[in-house]
Amino acid sequence: MSSHDDFSNRRGRGFELRDIPWDQIRKRIRPAMIGLAVALVVLAGWSSFYRVEASDEGVVLRFGSKIATVPPGLHMKMPWPIDKVYQVPVHRIQSLEFGFKTAQAGRKTVFASQTTDDLEVAEMLTGDLNLAHVEWVVQYRVKDPVMFLFKIGSTDSVGQSVLPSGMTSDVNAAVPDTISDVSESVMRKLVGDSSIDYVLTIGRVQLATEAEQLIQAELDSFEAGVEIITVKLQTTSPPTEAVQDAFQEVNRARQKKEQVVNEAQGERNSKIPAARGAKDKAIAEAEGYQNRVQLETLGQTNAFLAQLAEYDKAPDVTRKRLYLEAMEEILPGVTKFIVSEQAGGNLLQFLPIGGASASPLPFEQVAQPP
Repeated sequence: MSSHDDFSNRRGRGFELRDIPWDQIRKRIRPAMIGLAVALVVLAGWSSFYRVEASDEGVVLRFGSKIATVPPGLHMKMPWPIDKVYQVPVHRIQSLEFGFKTAQAGRKTVFASQTTDDLEVAEMLTGDLNLAHVEWVVQYRVKDPVMFLFKIGSTDSVGQSVLPSGMTSDVNAAVPDTISDVSESVMRKLVGDSSIDYVLTIGRVQLATEAEQLIQAELDSFEAGVEIITVKLQTTSPPTEAVQDAFQEVNRARQKKEQVVNEAQGERNSKIPAARGAKDKAIAEAEGYQNRVQLETLGQTNAFLAQLAEYDKAPDVTRKRLYLEAMEEILPGVTKFIVSEQAGGNLLQFLPIGGASASPLPFEQVAQPP
């Protein structure tokens, strides 16, 4: 019987399960099932091993719930779709630029032309109602990978980012946006509470320090899982060239003023110690003179009282002793003249007559009378 007749007979009596060629189906399905099983085993084995890069930290989720964080290296997990691993760059410093964009980093950095958005971010109103152009950089790193991935935004925000080395890491795009919004808000508040002079000159370091602290506190309240490394003010200047020239002139004048004040303070600091030293020296000399005079006076008083006591005991003897001691002191200083009797005893030549002092001839040159 031909197949056409067999088909006609089946149509005539209806379709039955026994008409299905089960043996042929089994022969064809068995290799396909074996191949599928092998493919599933290979896929499961392949997805069970993963490697965490040196700059990353792995976060392992099981059915969407975090079960572990793993360090860099080769690890094993349950096959997909049971376990899923996110690699977060916890050891990489990331930067956000405000008011400018770096076109090419290197030994000689090339900056891109400022756009309207850059200018809108950089121009701020100060507390004394002046405009200031402020450009700054915020550097941060991930300190808690779980918070970084899942506390801000949704799971749709998590995606892969290609590193300069060509490797990929999982990042939460909502976190940089949050850091950007918080940084701009904090910087506008600090600049708005300060004068234009403070922003352009002496307040740059203080503003950066306060901004770093405030941004970190705000991000911690959001549980962003990041640590602010530094906030650096790149440029603070007036918004237009004409105003900028005027402010630079004021800045130079202020620096000159500070220089003069510092020099005056330096001279003051050098002169005052010298004057104090001279004063202390004069006081010490006066006190020494006072002590010396007092001691000399006391000694003379004691000597006089001792002589008075001796005088009371023997007035004649004491008077004669005092006379002899006085002569002993006086006579060695008296000039002696020896006059020969043959000169006639003329002493007028030794007297200072006529305003001239006496200058007698030596004894050997005294003329003898005829």
